Amino acid sequence: MFNRKLLRRLAVPLVIITILIGAIALWPERSTNDTVEGEWTCSMHPQVRQNKPGQCPICGMNLIPVSQLSELAETEKKVGIETEPVKYRELFKEVRTVGKLDYNESRVAYIAARIAGRVDRIYADFTGVQVKKGDHLVDIYSPDLFVAQEELLRSLESFEKAKGDRSFAEANLESARMKMRLLGILPEQLKEIEESRKTSTYLTIYAPIGGTVIEKSVRNGQYVKEGDMLYRIADLDPIWLYLDIYEYDLAWVRYGQSVTVTLEAYPTETFQGVVTFIDPFLDDKTRTVRARVNLKNPDRKLKPAMYASALIRVKLMPDGTPEPTGLEGKYICPMHPEVVQDKPGRCTICEMQLERVPEAAHPAARGSKEKEGHKYEGHDHKEMDKGKQPAGVLAIRASAVLDTGRRKVTYRQRADGAYELVELQLGPRADCKDDAGQSVGYFPVLKGLKEGDRVVVRGGFLLDSQQQISGMPSLLYELGQSAANLHSGHSGAPPKPALPNGHKH
Repeated sequence: MFNRKLLRRLAVPLVIITILIGAIALWPERSTNDTVEGEWTCSMHPQVRQNKPGQCPICGMNLIPVSQLSELAETEKKVGIETEPVKYRELFKEVRTVGKLDYNESRVAYIAARIAGRVDRIYADFTGVQVKKGDHLVDIYSPDLFVAQEELLRSLESFEKAKGDRSFAEANLESARMKMRLLGILPEQLKEIEESRKTSTYLTIYAPIGGTVIEKSVRNGQYVKEGDMLYRIADLDPIWLYLDIYEYDLAWVRYGQSVTVTLEAYPTETFQGVVTFIDPFLDDKTRTVRARVNLKNPDRKLKPAMYASALIRVKLMPDGTPEPTGLEGKYICPMHPEVVQDKPGRCTICEMQLERVPEAAHPAARGSKEKEGHKYEGHDHKEMDKGKQPAGVLAIRASAVLDTGRRKVTYRQRADGAYELVELQLGPRADCKDDAGQSVGYFPVLKGLKEGDRVVVRGGFLLDSQQQISGMPSLLYELGQSAANLHSGHSGAPPKPALPNGHKH
């Protein structure tokens, strides 16, 4: 009796529990059946479509429901994957270096005594004084000068009195005049002596150039011998700047390039100069080559021995080489770079032989077979054939490039949203303004991409790690690797890459 009553009380709860267990047991199956009837795809290859779960026939990854693609895109945003189109940009290579100001060697005059005597008067009496060309520097008393003048006047009188053939008298007169010139007598002084017929025991020395007295080696009352140094005068406009160019930057420095210079003395000012000479040898201790820059210095603000910082901003051509300066093939004077001619000749200032500026080493000019084979991918070949260069350089952001040291790759986004690995051939790294106006590193693209391709500029290593886990071609494994070899590298031997199309080693 007791058992019957107990069973009646437990009957209802048992029925409810049985229904719940059945529902729970059947729920996953129904859910699975509903999903199976949907459409499945590959996260790496969205073009793959199947009506049931499985593995991607391309990469072997497990398929996911199509409905999860939007979730995958949202995940990409969360992990920070960003893309940017490859486009033509103006790229500049910046060469930064330091240097030191020095005198312009072509504008330095050494004034020496051409006659022995005593210094009786000094006009330029301290170092640093500014003098003009033709200014008085010093008066020297010299008995030898008196003897030379007497000889000149006697020769002049003999020439005037000579009758008939006066060639001998003329030769003596010219010899006396030459002796006076060698003593430092200027033509106008010589003319004055001949006209006045008066001698002088003082020789006045004049400044041969205008500039600054940078060295004074004479004092009042001092006796000097022939050849003794009296003054050194330097014209500080223009002034020279010697820059130290490291080996790896040497290819970017050329004649005629503009240089922006800053100095510690004037931190808020910049000065513009021009590269006028590059030393033909390398300093073995510093591993640098000296480049000479001419700087205008009309107000004499720039002083010799000042330290300077310099920036050479070189624009890149589509092939990654420096843009020509316009002086290539022309002839310039090494001492006076402002003298430029199209044909060989001599400098109009110093009579030195002009030197030819080397031609720019441009692949198009060399007719390189390699460049003829593929030109530049992404460039309009018709325009290239016509000799027209594209506007700017096809460039990829530096953060988009994955580099092993032996090969450079990037991930390109396809039209279907998937990412594919692309191997690149790049030029030298340069600087450029991005779309936001920020200065960012870019590489010229010589091969591998074309204008408009979207590449991953952030999150590339994340995609590459997924490729490696999947055994697909990646940064480190050009041909990919099979699942069996994923951990074979732990023994020290490198894994063998899996060949495409199912081939065996």
